[in-house]
Amino acid sequence: MLSEVEASKVKSQNFNKLRGATKFSIGANSSYAVNVLRWIHGKKTSIRNALGDQKIFVATSAIFIVLLVVFPEKASASELSLTISPPIATHSLNPGETTQGVIKLTNNTPAAISFEAVLNDFIVEDSKGTPVMLDPNTFSSRFSASLWITLDSSTFTLEEKQTQEVFYTINVPSSARPGGHYASILFSPIREDSQEQNRALVETQVGALISISVKGHISEHSQITKLSANAFQEYGPINLFATIKNFGDLHIRPVGKITVSDLFGRNIDFVKIEKVSIFPEASRDYEATLGTRFMVGRFKANLSASYGINNDLPLEATLYFWIFPWKIALVVMLAIITIILAIIYFRRRYSNLNKNQEA
Repeated sequence: MLSEVEASKVKSQNFNKLRGATKFSIGANSSYAVNVLRWIHGKKTSIRNALGDQKIFVATSAIFIVLLVVFPEKASASELSLTISPPIATHSLNPGETTQGVIKLTNNTPAAISFEAVLNDFIVEDSKGTPVMLDPNTFSSRFSASLWITLDSSTFTLEEKQTQEVFYTINVPSSARPGGHYASILFSPIREDSQEQNRALVETQVGALISISVKGHISEHSQITKLSANAFQEYGPINLFATIKNFGDLHIRPVGKITVSDLFGRNIDFVKIEKVSIFPEASRDYEATLGTRFMVGRFKANLSASYGINNDLPLEATLYFWIFPWKIALVVMLAIITIILAIIYFRRRYSNLNKNQEA
């Protein structure tokens, strides 16, 4: 299941892909700011997880929701620096069960900042693991969890270096469907500047994912919907593309590898697939480049992986492709034909010369 991750920093400047120690920057004058509730739509930014082997549920891989902010020129001197811990909280509960948790938010900015906490559901629509935040009061009924959560405080003010503990309570309905349910607690700074500055402020949010696994009969079903490559190419290496779709009720985290072998069954190369989570009803794309430049013959690519609560459900797919340097082969063949014709020509000419001499 999911594990807590040490605090992740949000610092200002440009919006970067989530990577490494989940450190971010948000520029006071960033031109990339968008509306907070529609930031994800149309974007191809992939939220990735690079925290090693820790089993951290990401969509992608860290579901750490960070949106952009635009401040007017007079506010550009300061930067917003926040620390949230944990960025991901996981709970495994029975229908009708209640539990509590806490999210800590620290203000590292050299100024007092007021915050508002908001609960949101989100979904994943693309094959890159990009979360799409749903508008308030718009809920994904099958996997929703925001209606189950209440906060002990929704607004508060943090002085410099001060930490606020926000306690939340989860009440799982007795009729809750077994499987994964997901929500986010988003914290938005409330600037108390002039009206002109407030109008210029788009909004910044940093949040934590709440992942709830409701116990019961959980359907686990996933499959490889695509494994493709060029059927024929002149030189290696070969670029392979795969897609895994999760048809089940709970997020999965497939583990496995893609192997390329030659006509004699010898393994030429392999690569482990990226360890990322796939939401229910979502797909995930994988890419791999295997082999060397000089490869000749028919090859087999095999994707073998496993998934599930006990990681014991198989995923398997195979394809075949050819690599043959036909241009070089054509030149060699023409050279051989030329040499043969030259030999025949000179043998006949030598034979004719001998006949003429004898005559």
